[in-house]
Amino acid sequence: MKAPSVPPPRPRIRYVNPRFQGPAVLAFAAIIVTGGAIFWKLVDREFQQVFLHAAIQGHYEFDSAYDIVRDLLAWHLASLFVGVFLTGSVLILLLVAATRHGIGKTVDSLRRSADGDLSTSTGTGFIGEFDRFGEKIDAARSDTLASVLKIRGDAAALAASGISPEEFRLRWDELKHRIRRIAP
Repeated sequence: MKAPSVPPPRPRIRYVNPRFQGPAVLAFAAIIVTGGAIFWKLVDREFQQVFLHAAIQGHYEFDSAYDIVRDLLAWHLASLFVGVFLTGSVLILLLVAATRHGIGKTVDSLRRSADGDLSTSTGTGFIGEFDRFGEKIDAARSDTLASVLKIRGDAAALAASGISPEEFRLRWDELKHRIRRIAP
């Protein structure tokens, strides 16, 4: 008896966070719409002039209206392509620069945290997802800083108190346990 065939595994779909995609997609759409509007205005005006000129002169030796505007249309389409391509390329470079800036600021913030600086804000900047991540880092750092300050105050109070050595050892062990929860 044949073993039943096992269907091949489905490829895993990887999604990019839509909060990161939204502004970039809107910026590219704005570039395309602006390019299309400029193209339409320029082509419409020049086509009207070309057709009016051809009608006034009475030159109808062309097979179609396309023959009259072929060169003009080719130049405008080429300029539309180049304009949208260059503007889109600049936008991509700006997005890459903003992403590198946000990642760099986040890494710097994490390095400062590792070195003990818990009070300087992250300030990741331009891209919303990095800004939200920076706010989460800042919140975690402020919670850690508050815990460290509370432990420091408790340690100072414990040192200043005149309690028995047994009670001091119990409180000190409790304080060490709280310190280990922050920095294992």
